This record gives sequence, C-alpha cells and structure tokens, in this order.
Amino acid sequence: MDRGSRNGALVTGGARGIGRGIAERLARRGDTVFIADIAGEAETAAGFRAEGLDVHPLRLDVRDVGAIGEVVERVDREVPLATMVNNAGIGWIRPLVDVSPDDFDALMAVNLRGVFFGIQAAAKVMIPRGAGCIVNTASTSAFSASTSPMVPYDTSKGAVRMLTIAAARELATHGIRVNAVAPGTVDTDLVRSVLGESRAAEQTGTLIPLGRLGQPTDIAAAVDFLSSEAASYVTGHVLVVDGGWLT
Repeated sequence: MDRGSRNGALVTGGARGIGRGIAERLARRGDTVFIADIAGEAETAAGFRAEGLDVHPLRLDVRDVGAIGEVVERVDREVPLATMVNNAGIGWIRPLVDVSPDDFDALMAVNLRGVFFGIQAAAKVMIPRGAGCIVNTASTSAFSASTSPMVPYDTSKGAVRMLTIAAARELATHGIRVNAVAPGTVDTDLVRSVLGESRAAEQTGTLIPLGRLGQPTDIAAAVDFLSSEAASYVTGHVLVVDGGWLT
C-alpha cells in the first residue's frame, strides 16, 4: 500500500477499550495507524488488517521512556507522524490510606510520566516539520473527584489536564496542537472490572443525564475531530465526553 500521501497516527494503549476505538476510527479515515500496547496489539492489528485497514502493531510499555522515543522515531521513519494519541492508562479503586508509595509511583509512571514523555517524543519529530497534533486521554476525574476512592487516579488525570494546557502553550509556536479528551464512564472491560456490573448500572441510571454508558466510539469521534483540520484553530482544549456527567 502506498503510504506516500498518508498521515501516520500512533495510539498508545491501542489494543483494547477506548484506544482500540480510537485506532479504528483513525484508520477508517485513512491514516496509517500504529497500535502501541503492552499486550494484545498484534491480535488487534491483525483483525483490522483483515478488514483492509492500514494498522500495525508495536509493543510498548510507556513506563520505559527510552522505548517511547524509539517507537515514535520508528513510526516517523515509516510514515510522517501527524497524530500522537497518548491513551495508555491504568486505574484501581483503593482507599487513600491503603495506597503504598510503590502503588502511587506505578500509576503515575503510566498515567502521567508516560503521557509527558509521549508528548516530548512526538514533539521532537514534529517540530522540524512545523506541524502535528497530540491528543491525550484525561478524564472527568480531571474536573471532579471520582465517586469511588481513586485519589491517585484522579490526581494523575488532573495533572494530564494541566500538562495538556501547558504543552499546548509551548508547542503552538512550532505549529503543533495539543488537546485532550476527558471521557466519563465508558463501557470497557477495564471499567466494568473496576466498577462491577451493579455500579456501572447505577451510574447509568442516576449520574449520567443521557442515560447510558459512553462507548469507545464516542471518545474516538472526539479524537477524530481534535486531530482533524476541522479543529485547526483548537489547541489547549480538554473536550469532555461524558453524557452530561459534569452538568
């Protein structure tokens, strides 16, 4: 397949859930998409390729800063990286008094440190071209505390929100836009494993005005917009996609 006129997109945590939805959406609009994940990326990419989509797997643990840079450079050699989606994240429910230093550091290594160095690696290849788009996955937890005890997670997502705004300010002079999506409760295996079926149903009925859990396709549509020409004058924005949760 001729990639000469294609844009490259890299999605971390792209093998499942929200990341998978984003990867599919960007591939269907015509991007050459690289799924970078710690597990399952080969199977996911193979499924997309069977449909004729230009999707490729790359193993990446975003806790490894050196590996982030290597993966970004590899993608950029294949096809110019136009869109970087820093989506990889972890979360768990645990009372604040029970969180150990190792627990805290492990979560921040993925949810914040991985995003920061993902932005940095993408900026290094985008700056010489004077163009590029970076989209980070924040959360409604960047605006309001979770209904479950998730203080480290909420803290990490609040930091991603500010990181997005600050990076957008600095990188705008290089023609690079930086935005984020802030999903509410999205119907993924991870969310259901954290909340449980009963809690997910409760949130749908009492906390979400639109009356349903979000779907990965809802978040993917927002990322599609933020990384498109339609959003060419949008940077430093955190787009909430939550069915009215925060209203």
